[in-house]
Amino acid sequence: MLKTMLKENIQISNSIENWEEAIHLASMPLLEKNNIQKKYVDAMIDGIKELGPYIILIPGVAMPHSRPENGVNDTSMALLKIEEGVSFSPTKEDVKLVFILAAKDNSSHMDALVGLSDLLEDEKKVDAIIRSVSVEEILNIL
Repeated sequence: MLKTMLKENIQISNSIENWEEAIHLASMPLLEKNNIQKKYVDAMIDGIKELGPYIILIPGVAMPHSRPENGVNDTSMALLKIEEGVSFSPTKEDVKLVFILAAKDNSSHMDALVGLSDLLEDEKKVDAIIRSVSVEEILNIL
C-alpha cells in the first residue's frame, strides 16, 4: 500500500533552504494531482509553527500532515528525500525524509500509516532510503 501511494509522488533534492520550503516542495506532486489544496500546505506549516516539530517521527524522518477539512481532496502520500537534510528544530537531528500525509477522512489513511510505521521500524530500510540516489532505488526498497 505504501509503495502504491508513493509511486508517482517521490522527489529527491540536494538541499532545501528551510523546513517550510521542504513542506512546499514535498507537497507539489499532491497539489499537481489535485489531491490536496494549497490551504492544506499552509495548515501543515501553521501546525508546526504552533505546536513545534511534533511531526518528527524518528531521527531524520518527518511526516507533516493536517486535518482532512483543511483541504484534502483525496487520501494520498508523497516523499521528499533531502540529501543534505533540513532543520525542523535546533534541538533535533536534521530531517532527510519528509513524508506528506493527506487523509480525506479519519480512517482512509490507516493502511498508509501501518505501512509507514512498518518501514520506520526497519532501520536498515530507512538508512537505505536515506542513502539511495534515485526514485527507482527508493521504490525498490519500499
